[in-house]
Amino acid sequence: MSENRLPQWDLSPIFSSPEGEDFKAALRSVDTLCQSIRDSLAAGEALAAVLPQYNRLLATYETLSAYADCLVSTDTSSELYNRVQGQVEDKDVAVTEIESLMLERIGRSRDELDDPRLSDYRYVLSHMAIDAGHRMSLHEEVLASDLRRSGEGAFERLFDTVTSSLEDSGRTLTQLRSDASDPDRAVRRDAYLREKKILTRAQDVLAACLNSVKGTCLTLERRQGWKSPLEHSAFISRLSMDSLNALLAALDESMPVFREYFRIKARLLGLDQLAWYDIFAPVRTGGAGHRKYGFEDAHDLIVKSFSAFSPEMGDFADRAFRNRWIDAEPHAGKVGGAYDTAFPLAGESRVFTNFSFDYQSVSTIAHELGHAYHDSIVLPLPSLLYSYPMTLAETASIFSEQILFQEVLKTCDEEEAAGYIEGFVGDAAQVCVDILSRFRFEDALFRRRSEGEVSASGMSQLMAEAQESTYADAVSDKHELMWAVKGHYYSADFSYYNYPYAFGQLFALALFSRSSSDPDFSRKYRSLLSMTGRASCEEVAAMAGADITSVDFWREGLSVIGGYIGRLKRFADKM
Repeated sequence: MSENRLPQWDLSPIFSSPEGEDFKAALRSVDTLCQSIRDSLAAGEALAAVLPQYNRLLATYETLSAYADCLVSTDTSSELYNRVQGQVEDKDVAVTEIESLMLERIGRSRDELDDPRLSDYRYVLSHMAIDAGHRMSLHEEVLASDLRRSGEGAFERLFDTVTSSLEDSGRTLTQLRSDASDPDRAVRRDAYLREKKILTRAQDVLAACLNSVKGTCLTLERRQGWKSPLEHSAFISRLSMDSLNALLAALDESMPVFREYFRIKARLLGLDQLAWYDIFAPVRTGGAGHRKYGFEDAHDLIVKSFSAFSPEMGDFADRAFRNRWIDAEPHAGKVGGAYDTAFPLAGESRVFTNFSFDYQSVSTIAHELGHAYHDSIVLPLPSLLYSYPMTLAETASIFSEQILFQEVLKTCDEEEAAGYIEGFVGDAAQVCVDILSRFRFEDALFRRRSEGEVSASGMSQLMAEAQESTYADAVSDKHELMWAVKGHYYSADFSYYNYPYAFGQLFALALFSRSSSDPDFSRKYRSLLSMTGRASCEEVAAMAGADITSVDFWREGLSVIGGYIGRLKRFADKM
């Protein structure tokens, strides 16, 4: 199979160019809309009259931000692209001020929420009213927002700068971490030891960064009246503590099942026990480790699998491929990773990825197209009604991955299927086991930080304890410096950037397990996605007949993973 030329996306339907008049007009309109909203609020206009302007402002700023990010992602060295991103970021303070003004107005005008013209906004505005009750004065909020750029935001950027410059004998931290999936165990172990060595050199600086981010979070949220960062995080996620506790309880009780998987993987690798540097080791059981996929193969396979679930979803994926919504070609200056981003003004999305002609690359596109399909359902709505929380954001993407996974398994013999299954379970273990360890570390770190600064060695101790509580004796040589690797801990905007991944994984898998017995599920699924921006997680789940406050629901998703672990064990037993 020849490696066909990979596409770059077409952004011209969004703006003609970063120097085009349409882009410049959109930038100017941010200022115009901000002033118009200020005038409307000062004049005491009804919320129903102000919201269309506010929705337009949010959609405009989101479109500009997404456009600038797309440009820089594909060429970080471009002076033009970086200048454009700076122009967009300059509007952030004004937009933040309007957000605070709107919250303030909603908080003191709760009687207006019964206005029939606002019936579709009832949940969103009620949620915003609660948020308003946790705000400081407008002056303090604007000042805090401005200071975040030179405070916790600066430390977040310092983390990126430090970790991106770390290297050992010419091998960067990113390159060393990529060696975690090398087939040669000696290479993996060497990379693991070198990674820890260079992280140890930087640990004091990184600990100072993390102390600042978490300390600022504790100070501001205490002033805003939140009981804890976790309470605030769950609120942002539109998730009740009952549901979060049910999810955590289900994860905790599933740890023995995942430890069994780690022992099975050790057997498949010919080891007595898995070490940390073996977690991502490839298990060569057959064609799964060798089959190559071209970009056209990805196109055909994704459209076929999506169409089997929903013809509408298949047509959407086909349109995304044919209209060049996907930027797939790796090249100098392009950042790593993958994402989907939406452009509300254009009503379209774009998918960013770095295609490498393997199944993981195909799965990544399916994942991001799941996000894009979700976008296509909600983007026709006003901005306040299509913005969904991170907990629900992963639903469509993981659901789409699972649709693809099932289609691929149909074409495999037992040996090849075992390879794909091991990859699926390995990813699930990261989302469940490692995420639970990250959650426990962050929870412990916040408690310790509330008493004073935490040393680098103290952070490593907390991480070691968190990993021991999840991986236990199924994995040796753990990685107590993982707190210095994961950028999510350094996020200035959202604490506990971990449990939403587990939520999305298990929620999507539980829904998928129900879909096979319900011929009308594709319609229900679409309706569920359409509500993700205007209801709580509990209300969205209820549309599919699910009670996420119950541990039993989360067991459904975990049982899907457990079934694959059992299948992998039966394969290992035959070896």
